[in-house]
Amino acid sequence: MTILIQDVRFIQRGTMCFGDLYLEDGFVERIDYKTPKPYSDIALNGFVDIHTHGFRGCSAESNDINVLHQLAIQYAKRGTVGFLATLDPMPLKDYEPILQGYREAFKGEYPGARFYGVHLEGPYLNPKRANDLDPDCLQPIDLQELEHFLFHYSDLIKIMSIAPELENGLEAVAMLKRFGIIASVAHSECSFEQTKQAISAGITQATHLCNAMPDFDHHEAGILDAIIESDILCELNMDGVHIQRAMLQWLIRLLGPKRITAISDGSAYSGYEYPQGYQLDHKHIVQNNAIYANGHLANSFQDLSDAFRYLYLELHYPLEDCIAMTSTNAGRLINTLNYEIGLGKKADLVVMDHNIELKDVIISGKHSL
Repeated sequence: MTILIQDVRFIQRGTMCFGDLYLEDGFVERIDYKTPKPYSDIALNGFVDIHTHGFRGCSAESNDINVLHQLAIQYAKRGTVGFLATLDPMPLKDYEPILQGYREAFKGEYPGARFYGVHLEGPYLNPKRANDLDPDCLQPIDLQELEHFLFHYSDLIKIMSIAPELENGLEAVAMLKRFGIIASVAHSECSFEQTKQAISAGITQATHLCNAMPDFDHHEAGILDAIIESDILCELNMDGVHIQRAMLQWLIRLLGPKRITAISDGSAYSGYEYPQGYQLDHKHIVQNNAIYANGHLANSFQDLSDAFRYLYLELHYPLEDCIAMTSTNAGRLINTLNYEIGLGKKADLVVMDHNIELKDVIISGKHSL
């Protein structure tokens, strides 16, 4: 199937270009370069969300094939072209039917965003930093059990969030690395030195930076100091609630666009509008433009389309940097191959008008909006 995107701006090798893009079966077949026109549309690599628990009524923890297909469709309608389904802590055996559901749902052709695997947020997290998570679902690290689990499901698992200070934590990090799984520090009480040791052992990412970990202390170095001092990738929730706006702005400047991947940390409740104080269920309530569970900040309503607009329209970062933070950094991390626009290259694209309103979403050579 051939798709023609006419008169668009796009980034190619760091340069803003203008012209027509011809796509064939999901790849760029031809580019006709033209003289730029004012108020033109923008084509960019679609958003990739590596930390999302669900969206618009669909939970990532479902094993119902129809629900999982609907989840992919709903993501695509907001410009998210690829995702890692993020699962809360539970015993490893309880993940198995969910993973089998994903394996069945996304083994062939399917509509919507591309499923690139799962992100296990647990179960090896520090109970002192459980926050909104159920501490009863957190587990001690059993290396033999973990190895058996990874032997059967490592093909589906892209990221595992872990508190490396737990007993057998560093050994678990090294095991994840051997299986080709990204180990991400999360819900942790790591000291400065423990964090550095964990990074040496194989930690390459920080899950929702600043949340569920000790705060900065200007008298004593801690986990955040070690993360920022390193070169590991950092997930940032950009809703202005998980990290207040002023801090978020200087964190982005401090880390730099190459080290940041924006996340939604959304849930099945995300993608809708609710009034302040609305009770979603017995556990979740809407407060401060976010979702709280048992008094703790839990999930965001915003997605990566919102993050892109914030970076581009409010913070005025160059288009290339905005794309990196909402798309290509995550894409390279999980190997989506959708890294840039160029001849012969994979093109899962979002097209926006000059007001940065979504006009089209193209995934695997098909219109998905």
